[in-house]
Amino acid sequence: MTNTAPVGGHVGVTEIGELLGVSRQRANKLVARPEFPAPVAQTRAGRVWERAAVVAWEKGWDRDNVGGRPPRSAAAQQQK
Repeated sequence: MTNTAPVGGHVGVTEIGELLGVSRQRANKLVARPEFPAPVAQTRAGRVWERAAVVAWEKGWDRDNVGGRPPRSAAAQQQK
């Protein structure tokens, strides 16, 4: 089976990962964020989003703000 473009401008988590250049696992974390657009439908195969909404969200996405613990060098600088 070959990958095809999503029909009707809808995308699932795997396609969101491809659009954003991240893994499917990372895409699952991103779609759980409160500021991420809400899915437009829930199918037995999973949730789907409007491609245009995901692309619009990406324009405002701060890729540097990933959360978690800062690197050691940043933590050391904050203590000074």
